[in-house]
Amino acid sequence: MPLSQHIGAPARPIVECGQHVERGQLLAESASFVSACLHAPITGTVASIAPAVLPSGLSVMSVVLKATDAEHEADSLARAEYWQNTVPGLARAGLRDFPPVEDIRRIISGAGIVGLGGAAFPSHVKLSVKSEQRPEALIINGCECEPYLMCDDALMSAYPSCIIDGARLMKEAAGASHVFVAIEDNKPQAAKALAEAIGGRTDVSLRILKTKYPQGGEKQLVEAVTGRRIASGALPLSVGVVVHNIATAFAAWQAVVAGMPLIERVVTVSGDIPENQRRNYMSAIGTPLSEFAFTMPPEARIVVGGPMMGRTAVRLDAPVLKGTSGITVLSGKSRRPVQACVRCGVCVDACPMGLEPYLLSTYGRLRMFDDARAAHVADCLECGACSYSCPSARPLLDYIRIAKQRIRK
Repeated sequence: MPLSQHIGAPARPIVECGQHVERGQLLAESASFVSACLHAPITGTVASIAPAVLPSGLSVMSVVLKATDAEHEADSLARAEYWQNTVPGLARAGLRDFPPVEDIRRIISGAGIVGLGGAAFPSHVKLSVKSEQRPEALIINGCECEPYLMCDDALMSAYPSCIIDGARLMKEAAGASHVFVAIEDNKPQAAKALAEAIGGRTDVSLRILKTKYPQGGEKQLVEAVTGRRIASGALPLSVGVVVHNIATAFAAWQAVVAGMPLIERVVTVSGDIPENQRRNYMSAIGTPLSEFAFTMPPEARIVVGGPMMGRTAVRLDAPVLKGTSGITVLSGKSRRPVQACVRCGVCVDACPMGLEPYLLSTYGRLRMFDDARAAHVADCLECGACSYSCPSARPLLDYIRIAKQRIRK
């Protein structure tokens, strides 16, 4: 359990080596307002508090848990009871009364919930809006436009009423007056399930959007739903909107209604693997990537996330993080040899933010970070459309990410 798997300050451990912990018990507390606490996804013993390697190869301080066979079996029975009986039972009962706003924020913060769409920004920070800045609308992002990934689609189809109730709880916490649930038109089953869950509610609306990459980008989504355009360097709150992910809304429901902190999430395993191995798993956070069952093709590349915005994993013994939405397995045949830039401008046409990716990439490669900042590299969504469209297969996004990271530091 890495102590830093979210935006903000790393969590501060409150357990010691050799200490026995129960599933759901607090392992590390928030170190600041922009931080997120961690809970034990399994019952076991704290084996160590030491550096551990993330999928990217970076090493961060982590709490390592080990369980006995008996503890694992008991956890498995408890999880089965929770997902087969507790969650469906609470979903059927529905949300009758809203807790006080401060209680909702406190519970979401205490549950360690972060944005589960990939950014992993602590959710309670977005919900702690000053009264004079309260948003008009909360948008729940169910577009999931990244190829291969279906974790949000599966969640919407399986637990639509929980997601809607979670969205309404977040609406109350943010002080918004309306919820828009946005979903692309290539998910008819999930859209139907959400429409039935919304029913006759007047504070929630379903918006079915055109399937278009990157429709799930925050700025693109806000404009598609509300018609309002977010200025360069500004946040959605500047146009009266707060955006959260579908899985985040479900996690909020789990925390407030079921009393369950964020200790597991849906992970899609897909890509160049046999069709019967492409699945959505409810995975405990901290599970090593090597524990997922799939057949490795020749010269395979494992991408944590989707093929457009995901990052190559250099270690398969690294853990699933809160922001891990999927594991995409790509064969060596999917790679193209890198060639010289032909000055075609295709990357400029592909950029949804109207940037010049070839130029930003050059600035990142040559370490010209001040020039990259002046060229608005911070506005890059890291959607990967430039790299994907480049006929010379140049790693444009890789160098743009380097520039963004250095500017942040």
